[in-house]
Amino acid sequence: MIKNNGLLFFIFLLVTVTLFVDHAYSQESYVDEYQKINDMIITAQKSLLDGKYSDSIRIYDELLEIDPKNYKIFEMKGLALSNLRLESTLASQAHANAALRDPSNLNKLSMLEYYKALEINPNSIFALNGMGIGFGNFGEYSEAKRYFEKSLIINPDNVVTKNYLSAVEKIREKYSLDVFETPTKKPEFLQQLEENTIPYWIKNTAGWWSKNKVSDVEFISGIEYLINNKIMNIIAQNSSENSLNTIPSWVKNSAGWWSNNEISDAEFISGIKYLIENNIIKVSTQTDSELLQKDLERKAWNFERYLIDIQTDMKKQNRYIENINPSEYVIIKYWKDYHKWNLEQFLNRPDAFPDRTIIIDPETGMYVIQYLIYVNEQPPGLPIDHISTLENSFNFWEKYEFDTTDGKKAIAKFYTTTEKFEANVWVTWVVRDLGEGVLGHANLGKGVVEVAIGGYGCDGSFQLFDTDTVEYIMTHELGHSIGLKHSSNPNGMMYPTIPDTGYEYCLLN
Repeated sequence: MIKNNGLLFFIFLLVTVTLFVDHAYSQESYVDEYQKINDMIITAQKSLLDGKYSDSIRIYDELLEIDPKNYKIFEMKGLALSNLRLESTLASQAHANAALRDPSNLNKLSMLEYYKALEINPNSIFALNGMGIGFGNFGEYSEAKRYFEKSLIINPDNVVTKNYLSAVEKIREKYSLDVFETPTKKPEFLQQLEENTIPYWIKNTAGWWSKNKVSDVEFISGIEYLINNKIMNIIAQNSSENSLNTIPSWVKNSAGWWSNNEISDAEFISGIKYLIENNIIKVSTQTDSELLQKDLERKAWNFERYLIDIQTDMKKQNRYIENINPSEYVIIKYWKDYHKWNLEQFLNRPDAFPDRTIIIDPETGMYVIQYLIYVNEQPPGLPIDHISTLENSFNFWEKYEFDTTDGKKAIAKFYTTTEKFEANVWVTWVVRDLGEGVLGHANLGKGVVEVAIGGYGCDGSFQLFDTDTVEYIMTHELGHSIGLKHSSNPNGMMYPTIPDTGYEYCLLN
């Protein structure tokens, strides 16, 4: 068997704790508060992973009382609410006694948290992807696509975002939604917010300032307009004690280039943002936390009206919604036909399987150990073809020469068969609990090989593993099937812990 290494999650947890506490409390006198917040975050994350979503939401609410502008807590609360929605559809649990909840309302509440996170940090990949998922859950596929595309602009290499965007595009193509989609009309207020571009007068002012035709004060007022209207988002306000009293002269060159369209809006804003956050230039922006909080609540209220309109249209149009995360469908179908993939009655009965065939190669004098492998079909809806990558696992072991007790060398050869009765090894795909952190199971020499296709270890809901993870588990368990035991070499395939666990659709991946 092979176990999951939970290191990545706890690295994320440590970063979350550090960022939260640094943001909220920065002086030594707050040591007790630091420990309190640290304990609360750890408890909330553990509750999330244990499927106790309501408990984690309660703690995140308490944390937001301490710091209502921490976008990371909004993100995690949004995730917990989304997971609660999954529980209501039985997608995240193996049992059928989950409390009855309204999935549509939970999806709305989850999106509101992601919306608040984006108001604080518009570049949050987590929240952008969360919004895309939420719109997908409402059948608003064009809007979902827009959020994933925005996420990829910020981080073009985000694999999870690419997977979701691919899923959305497949659904749109499958149902010809470029022609037949009837999205809910977005309120004018939200349209204006999203189309909030740089006013032309600011660009003119920058050009005049670069030519010394207007004062620094007039130029700075334009920058303050961009910040106060969320066109430019400053992560950390500068300190007036460390800021320069004058704007460096070279900044005027950039302003001139920008006014002449020699550099883009994004490049100019990025440069000014850097100067402000690094105390090179000083601006005055709205600092009234109560005012900012009311502004956030006003925008969130309008966004919620939009989501309510979507819910109304869903009922009127009787929308058929295909969720963009295949993990949800796979787990539901898996538990419906549990015994099709779970061969538990044969797990501890290797004696029921025929022995492998051993011959001697007349040319090399080596033993050739031949295995007949029966490969179970995959659960319906699985978007990843793990059966084809099984060939890579075969090739991995077939290239090795093994020592034998009589001094000869041995090699392994694998052949697949459609007849279970003649196979030495049965490969099947599972989700069931194999033991804490265990991702696979196999008997030495012959018998059933179980390979996990997903798990709950990333965010507390069921998420499919990526191809590399499943292939690694498969190769490891196949090693047991040819008689190999665990190795103490951490870099070896037979080491009992997988070095990295990747998920196809998990926001915390």
